[in-house]
Amino acid sequence: MKPTWKIGIIVAAVPLIIIAVILWGSYKEARFDLVSLPDNGVVLNNEQETLQFQKGNTLYRSWNSDQLIAKNDKEDTRNQIMKSAILYLDKEALMFTENVPVIDTNGVSSKLKGNKVYESKGSTYQYNKSEINEKSVVKLANRQYFLNADATLYLGGEKIKEVSKPLLLIDKTGSVTIYENKKKSRYLGHMTLKINDDTVLDASSEIYTIGDRKIDLASFGGTDNEKIVVKEDEQKDKKEAEKKKEEEKQKELAEKEAEKNNETKEATGSNESNDAKDNKVASKDNESENDSNKTSGEQSSGLNATKKYGDDLNVGKGSTEAGTNNTSGNKNSGSKGNTNGTATQEDLDKIDDYEAVLRKLDELNEKLERNIPVLRIGYISPNVTSTKVSYSYADPNNTLIGVTKISAVDEKTGKTVNTQYVSAVDTEALLTDLSPNGKYHLEFTYQYDLGTDKGIQEVKIQSDSFTTQSVSAIYQMQSVTSTTMKLNVALDAQIDNVKRARVKVTKANGDSFYMNASANLINGNGELINVTGLDPSTAYHFQIVIDMKNGETIELNSSENYYTMQATVLKSLKASQSADKVLQVQYDWSSADYTLNQATIELKDENDQTKVDYQVVNQEKGNIRLVPVTKDESLNMEAKLVLETTNNETKESKTFEYPVKQDIQYNKNATLTINLTPFQTEENNTKQAEESNTKQAEEDNTKQTEVDSNTVAGQETKNTNSITTKVEDVLAPQNATYDMTFSMQRKTGETYQLAFERRAVGTEDNWSTWTTQKIATDENGQIKHTETISKLAKESFDYRIAVYDANGILQLYVYQE
Repeated sequence: MKPTWKIGIIVAAVPLIIIAVILWGSYKEARFDLVSLPDNGVVLNNEQETLQFQKGNTLYRSWNSDQLIAKNDKEDTRNQIMKSAILYLDKEALMFTENVPVIDTNGVSSKLKGNKVYESKGSTYQYNKSEINEKSVVKLANRQYFLNADATLYLGGEKIKEVSKPLLLIDKTGSVTIYENKKKSRYLGHMTLKINDDTVLDASSEIYTIGDRKIDLASFGGTDNEKIVVKEDEQKDKKEAEKKKEEEKQKELAEKEAEKNNETKEATGSNESNDAKDNKVASKDNESENDSNKTSGEQSSGLNATKKYGDDLNVGKGSTEAGTNNTSGNKNSGSKGNTNGTATQEDLDKIDDYEAVLRKLDELNEKLERNIPVLRIGYISPNVTSTKVSYSYADPNNTLIGVTKISAVDEKTGKTVNTQYVSAVDTEALLTDLSPNGKYHLEFTYQYDLGTDKGIQEVKIQSDSFTTQSVSAIYQMQSVTSTTMKLNVALDAQIDNVKRARVKVTKANGDSFYMNASANLINGNGELINVTGLDPSTAYHFQIVIDMKNGETIELNSSENYYTMQATVLKSLKASQSADKVLQVQYDWSSADYTLNQATIELKDENDQTKVDYQVVNQEKGNIRLVPVTKDESLNMEAKLVLETTNNETKESKTFEYPVKQDIQYNKNATLTINLTPFQTEENNTKQAEESNTKQAEEDNTKQTEVDSNTVAGQETKNTNSITTKVEDVLAPQNATYDMTFSMQRKTGETYQLAFERRAVGTEDNWSTWTTQKIATDENGQIKHTETISKLAKESFDYRIAVYDANGILQLYVYQE
């Protein structure tokens, strides 16, 4: 092949290789910093919504630095979270997705390690030598902080509530979203967090004050570990410069107004000149009073309240620029209003920016003898379906009349969704019927009368735009059985005006049903839901459905799939005779609903269905070894496993019975016989029999004192007269002896212990041992042993042999034939 052809083929192959790599890369996404999450927990996703994760989920970073959590690799279960986020683990531990700085109360920062578990140790969090001390602040990203302390939240100088270790998400307006204890709250207004009298975090300004030190938190970030401390005198100089600049601006405006007034003096005469003087005096008084009100408002809480990012905000229908133009473009009409002693409503109607309206009102009031009431919004606290607003009036001349109309306006549709009418003494209002994650603004409409020929005038003020909170459901499984689940359900935000709340339970095949939830779920306290009537070994998931009073239905996020456990089940059951002749019953039983208290066996003779007693040798979970107590050398038996249990929920007792399917063939391979000793005559054996009887009588008196001689005599008669009595026994003399012979077949070389036991004939007394022998099998595996007893002993007692192994464990009972 020519070199030019080779080059051509290579050049043609390069694009194909590049395309293949791109396709492979899109199919197989690159993942970095993979971590298997060590516990269940919650985290905020990239839209600042609460996201649950489970133990074993994978946390990783994609090729474009997105932080993702995936449940598994088999399906697309990825959820994107904030790039620099806190994962709240169930065991009160924290995990950060990146290396982030923590700033202590001295203004010194150090690094925290990403993807490591910081465990709670009292008031601190620790991972190896890295630590988050109490009152320290972790900076996750710009305007995102975690405060490791309990604090009191103030909004616009007004105490709102207590918070614990909050995550603070601050927007450019200085408004703050707080996330703590798996709950979200959002506030529009200047926020401060007071830990104690000396320690205050100004969240809106990102200034942390500890005594005389002021730490500028905004200066920290990335790898910057420099100590940043803003001194008090620098702050004062900055404020004084801003104040001086504002005074110069006001002075310039006053001079321009004075020039205009001078031009009209000649036409109006001295009376108007006097009115102008009075207006100036009134203006100064009002200005002084307003300054006094502001000062007292700030000092009441001991907390500074200044916007960090300025006062000009693009909010509402208009913009700051439009508001400013309207203000400057209507100065002449404002002067007309001043000439007549009132302000023209047209000036205010053209301004829909809150700050611009306040500036216009202040401008108009400078020219009026009696001031227009000024409504000032303290804060707006949006919930999911409602919003709370705090406000107050500056009305030094008591010109406010009637009620104030407050309307919530949907900025998407322009429609008013809720209206409240409040009196002059009210300072707070709640507007409902809002939708989650909706954008709204408030419109305040109130009336005043300056005592002029204009009569009653009206003012409309529009607030800054705000967004209602979204709401997420949090599901935590407490316990599972085969037919029940106990589930903790909670919301991460409070919902108002709820008609009812339900939990939708959906089966894997799509079937579903609803369960009613109580008010605790809606109030933010959470609720323990007990779901019953479920199918064993089945997947279910849950979803909270909320029906609002306005007819709207809110369906929240669903839980993951939870599986019921396998029902009470017996996996296996078998019974057999082991090589050592012990009957062994083995079973495998499990239950999620019941606790096993005791396991027993019932044995029956297959032929006549009579009960067969037994003695338990040993018993453990799933295995029972027992020795049947039967006189038969071989026997076919039926067995049944009986389990006594207690229900885990109701604590009621229940018995489960499981018959063993196959019959048990029980064979002892051992015998015990008692036969007359051969070659005995009354003459030859008289002396021997007397000695034997004397010895046996002594043993009988010692070990079996309960035997009555009359009973024995009667029993002898009874045995003699019995039709089953052997002929040789009838013919045998009274001094005859008997050979008790035990034989057993086992493996060669095994050692056993034999216990010869007896009890009085016709009684149910306990068996007593009168002699023992240790014996081993011969070369044929045979054991044979003989004991000699008297005729009186034979007729007075029943006999059996208890066979024990070398360790003394019972193996067998062999009864006389």
